[in-house]
Order: sequence, then C-alpha cells, then structure tokens
Amino acid sequence: MNQQYVEAFTVSGREERTTNAVEAGGNGIIGKLWSHFGHNLPGPPIAVYSSYASDKDGEYAYLLGTRSRGETAAELVERQIVPGQYVVLSFEGATTPEAIVGLWMQVWSAETSGQIKRAYKTDFEIYSASGVQLFVGIDA
Repeated sequence: MNQQYVEAFTVSGREERTTNAVEAGGNGIIGKLWSHFGHNLPGPPIAVYSSYASDKDGEYAYLLGTRSRGETAAELVERQIVPGQYVVLSFEGATTPEAIVGLWMQVWSAETSGQIKRAYKTDFEIYSASGVQLFVGIDA
C-alpha cells in the first residue's frame, strides 16, 4: 500500500446514506446511484465516503459525482476531500462491484491487523477507463 498526501478538492454529485451491511444485503443505494447517474456524469466519476457515524460498521454518506467546476446544480451536493495522508490502492481492469469490494477488503484487513489507522473523515475512489484508485484517509 502506497501513501500519498492529497490536497483538498471538492466533488459534486448525488449523495445518500448507507451502511456496509445494507450494501452487502443486496438492497443498497450504491448500485442504484451508479445505474441512474454513473453514465451521465460530466467527467471522470469520483465516489466519496464521508460523514462516518463511527467506523466501517456504521452509517456513512456515499456521494457519486465529479470534481466540482465551481457551479453546482441545486439538486447536487458538494463534499470537500479533507487534505492529508491517504493510503492508495489501485485496480486495473473492469471496475466491477466485486473488484471494488476486493479493494475495500484489503483496507479492512490492514485496519484489523493494525497496519493502518483510518481517519474516517473522507475516503474516495477515482474511476478511469483503465481502472480505479481507492484513497483511504489515515491518521498520520
């Protein structure tokens, strides 16, 4: 796992609250957001995880959008990526739900084993034609 300092930036898009248990149970909102809005974004998709109630088992906000260009439509939400140290994981290839869960499983394993201490402020995924990069905020 690589570490990288990330400067603050803003993402605007559609946001809902969920939990990992809800998402794993097949009735989640993440797939629905992607189905309804993922292909109509005006730039590379970015998924932001924020407003954590506690830890990986608690409720959090999931925003699907793009980098803010200064103007945000009334129906969209803006989230600022908190500046700081992030662990970066990458996946090259088709970005299936299973591939994304696989990246998160690596994060959860590293957290459980004490390799990383998550900040639980903002985490985000940046999607491209070649794959996805997952940035997980850590306490430095």
